[in-house]
Amino acid sequence: MARAARRALLSALLLGGVLLGALLLTVLAPMAQTRAAEEGQASAVPVRLESILGRDVATAPDGDGGRIIDLLVDRDGNVRAAVVEFGGFLGIGTRKIAIEWPAFRFSGRVIAVDVSRDQIRAAPDYKGSDYNSLVKATSD
Repeated sequence: MARAARRALLSALLLGGVLLGALLLTVLAPMAQTRAAEEGQASAVPVRLESILGRDVATAPDGDGGRIIDLLVDRDGNVRAAVVEFGGFLGIGTRKIAIEWPAFRFSGRVIAVDVSRDQIRAAPDYKGSDYNSLVKATSD
């Protein structure tokens, strides 16, 4: 009888161990997948991020200077344009021009805008809701 009891006890312990292992796998596997996905995303992120708001820009062909004061994004979160403040002194006499995002070129800390002086002069001032007046790159 003792032998049958031992066998039953060992069978119960073995079954319990299998069930515990299955439970741990169902709980820990999704956690491991989530962590692996997070680590994969973390490695794809650039090492150094910085804001471009307030940064100086220069028009590529003419060298006219301005400063990025706002970014315009679409409903999907994609940057569509930047609002650049040109001219003036201490905020007086400045013009705010919305320039499409593909016109911007980044090289280290230098930001160039591929628009001409004539395009800036002809562009309407950006008003908070006017998305139809975006200045396009000269290469378009």
